[in-house]
Formats: sequence, structure tokens, C-alpha cells
Amino acid sequence: MKKLLLITALFISFFGIAQVSTTRINDIKLGMKFSELEKLTGQKIKLKLNEYGYPADDLTIVFKGITYKILLTTNGEEGVANNFYVYRVKSSDSTLKTLSGVKIGSSLDELISKYKDYNISIFDGYDEKTDKRTKALRYFNVEDFDAGSILQFNIVNGKVISFEVTYNEGC
Repeated sequence: MKKLLLITALFISFFGIAQVSTTRINDIKLGMKFSELEKLTGQKIKLKLNEYGYPADDLTIVFKGITYKILLTTNGEEGVANNFYVYRVKSSDSTLKTLSGVKIGSSLDELISKYKDYNISIFDGYDEKTDKRTKALRYFNVEDFDAGSILQFNIVNGKVISFEVTYNEGC
């Protein structure tokens, strides 16, 4: 019985580390209502709205020691917080891992190896100083057609620096 409990605890701790998927980072999920986000985090989140009634900036939230950047949007009345939902969540916390074991600092080669059988795309970033595309900044996307979302790895100099989960706009 003790052996079974130990195995179960190890299983839970292993999958407890796998916090990033194509639809969430930890407990913060795409489509989560603003009220659910406040309830989850136990925080009263103050929103600053732009002239169109949408959140003016990404929210920065620290929850369980991890910093998240969250973009909210609405599909209802403008400026009504109850209609806002999570459209994108991003983090660069070094404790995060994907279900495939990719973490901050993983290489582009590791990403290709782990996700070669998925719907992926890799593209170069844009360097505003040189006004050109650059391989020093790259984006590696894993598309989840079933969920209508993308897990994006932001890569600088060949290493993952952050995770971003967002809806796929179909562009």
C-alpha cells in the first residue's frame, strides 16, 4: 500500500510540473471569464479600459509566485468586466514546463525534436534597430486545431525565453 501511495505521489508531482499546454499555463486557461480569474487568484483585479471599452493593457498578475501577462477581450457589451475573458496568457517563469518537458532555456533543436509530429511553424522575429527580420529572435508555434489555439515559444539566440498561449485567429 505504501508503495502504491509513493508511486501515486510521484505521478502527481511529475504531472504537476507539466504546467503549460496549448490551452493553459497552470490554472489560467484560455476562455476563462474575468470573474473566474479573480476568484482563482483571490485578487480584485483593477482594469483600465481604453476609449473602446476594452482593457488598455495586458494585466500583470502574480499567482502562486509566478508572474503572468494576460490579455483580456470581450464578446459582449463594451466595458462590462463580466463579459471579459482570457484571450492570451504569457509567462517566462523558469519553473514552468510543457507537457512534453520543454522549459525556459530549452533549445530550438529540442523543440523540433519534441514537436516534429505536431502542426508547427517557425518564423523569424523583427529587429526594429536594423528594420529587418532576424534569426536572433524567433517564434515556434504549436497549433492545436481542435482547441483553436496556439502554444508559442519565444526564442532568443536559440533558447526559449517565454511561453505564450493564445487563440488562433486563423490568419
